[in-house]
Amino acid sequence: MTRPRSRIPGTLTACLFAALTALPVHAEDLTMWVRESAADPGKLMVDLWNSSHDSKITLTAIPDNQMVTKLATSAQSGDSPDLVSFDLIYMPDFMKAGLLTDLTEQLTADPNYATHVQAYKDIATYEGKTYGVGFTPDVSVLAWNKDLYQAAGLDPEKGPTTIAEVVDHARKIRALGGDTYGFWFSGSCPGCNIFVTSPMMVAAGSKMLPRNGEDEALTGDGVKLVLEAYKTMWDEGMIPENAEVDTGANFVSAFASGKIGIAGTGGFLISLMKRENPDFNYGLTLLPGAEPGQVSAFVGGDVVAIPAGGKNEAAAREFVSWVLSDEAQLQGLAKNSILTTRTDLADNEFTKGNEKVLTTAQALSVGYVPWVFHFADMVNSDSSPWITMVQTAIFDGDVDGAIETARAEMLAIASK
Repeated sequence: MTRPRSRIPGTLTACLFAALTALPVHAEDLTMWVRESAADPGKLMVDLWNSSHDSKITLTAIPDNQMVTKLATSAQSGDSPDLVSFDLIYMPDFMKAGLLTDLTEQLTADPNYATHVQAYKDIATYEGKTYGVGFTPDVSVLAWNKDLYQAAGLDPEKGPTTIAEVVDHARKIRALGGDTYGFWFSGSCPGCNIFVTSPMMVAAGSKMLPRNGEDEALTGDGVKLVLEAYKTMWDEGMIPENAEVDTGANFVSAFASGKIGIAGTGGFLISLMKRENPDFNYGLTLLPGAEPGQVSAFVGGDVVAIPAGGKNEAAAREFVSWVLSDEAQLQGLAKNSILTTRTDLADNEFTKGNEKVLTTAQALSVGYVPWVFHFADMVNSDSSPWITMVQTAIFDGDVDGAIETARAEMLAIASK
């Protein structure tokens, strides 16, 4: 039985939201930083804003590896930009350091925030307060080459549904011989592997990274299961030899060459292929676990936030609210084959009938993002425990030792 709901709370919420967003905002020019690798989608959103608002935003691309230091330095010097867009994974470090403006009251009152993807809510919340929203999202998925599936006697319309099927399908595709391989991954790219390899571990029941020195790290059967599957594919020659040293330069191009059967990738592949290789015959599916129905994804992309001490906070807050609006979500993101960050708009006029986009939208809703401090040291550095574990297990063959060593080193980093 459904009980009638009081309309008073909803009315109060609407009034509060109206009060917060209808404050008089002068036409102040705004400055915004975006990380270089996400400058293209960031520019699409900023251009759309500038076309319909008096407050104009000047966008500056910052090299990815300089964003953390540059934002911290600007806060100390009092020269922060009005808005900043950066890799969502650094949100915990920035929030803890006090570098961002508290947006809790504003977002709680915003009805559009209610359907914001949960992973973005989680990563942008610290000690009960929220400091940002998803801006230009991405998410990991699994791609398969339908033409190679057909040639190998596999059903070209059905991608792998388990880790075991990934290995089985890759083996059959490699049997085609020549320079055709079953699987690809960038073996020397820490970020690539946390993006497309860790979700299979999570789907199979593993807990990945620790929040502190007392937390769990790399627990569950999934970590070993996936590493052993990769090792099998490597040992049997299903993966090209150059994958071992690839730092991410061929993360997409290897699959796009048409010589790879299966590869982890991101939603960005859709617009890339549509633009550069429109006749490529491929499918996308969710990254699988040990059993059919076990799926996960790594929610990536950028969040937008307001640096503490910004000079035009009121106008910057207006932009944050606009990011969640129908206009921004549909005309800025969906129209440009970029996922929306609102689940109620995932199925829209621009995605109808597009199975690939709908698959990535589903991945966004089931995906995870690790909420940890010191992510760069734990995962993204070239000598991190994460990438060392991947390489030692797959290329050197010491799976158990690699996991044990990485676990200890991650806990030591988390204890800082």
